[in-house]
Amino acid sequence: MSVPVDVLQNALMGLRPLAKLAQRYHSTGLNADPDMVSRVFNLYSRFASMSGKDVLEIGPGHTLEVLEKAKAAGAKSCTAIDVIDYLSGEQAREKQIAYVVYDGRIMPLAAESIDLICSYTALEHVRYPSMTIQECFRILRPGGRLVSVIDLGDHSWYGENTSCPDRAFHCLRYPEWLWNLMRWNRSSYVNRLRQSDWIRLLTETGFTVRAHEATVSADTVRLFSQLHYLHKYQYDDAVTCVLTVCMEKPALMRNSTEGYVVMAPSEAEDTCRAYLPITPEV
Repeated sequence: MSVPVDVLQNALMGLRPLAKLAQRYHSTGLNADPDMVSRVFNLYSRFASMSGKDVLEIGPGHTLEVLEKAKAAGAKSCTAIDVIDYLSGEQAREKQIAYVVYDGRIMPLAAESIDLICSYTALEHVRYPSMTIQECFRILRPGGRLVSVIDLGDHSWYGENTSCPDRAFHCLRYPEWLWNLMRWNRSSYVNRLRQSDWIRLLTETGFTVRAHEATVSADTVRLFSQLHYLHKYQYDDAVTCVLTVCMEKPALMRNSTEGYVVMAPSEAEDTCRAYLPITPEV
């Protein structure tokens, strides 16, 4: 990674005509791959039923097929929200999906209008993670869930043919100001939050943890002693490459004398696995 070249490329991507041109060649994760679509839909379904729910997917990119599966599974409504118009509103309407483009800050959706929010390797790209999580909490109905798979690695090397086992978290080498100069306008930008940062942000916003699964980078474990820039992090934060969470907005119950009282999520409805030990990447 050449810092001057990265800074220049990032500046050029800040020019809208060039950004629109680059968008044509941008790979957005699933890219409608049928096997991946099924895997992601099944993962979401492990944590929450789609039937009768108003479902929102954050950052689907080119792929609305997961929401199509949700619709087929009985979802009441399906909405996709993204910061880039990878698809037209007409394409989405043909699939009976609402398609919303926003600026990455305030979601143009009503409070307590969504039952289930899903995202697959999208939250690591958001430029304003605290605001994004607050917005998720705002638009969820009480008892609603957020299911997210967060890729904590450096995306700069994704798609390259050569293996870079020592670069899984290369982005963590740089101070925040420099990283932003290198990547803020580019699709490979990641906000670099670690596992514990996400859990703290979610719980401080008011979410209840229903499931928390972590996958470790085996290469980073093997090379950890040599990767000195990672030693400032707690070990779990330094080696965890993928975080999967199921969070729930606490339900509310009417109390005639004291008003609304926060209630714990229903144990009868909980089909999620609670905190799981970190497992090696396979």
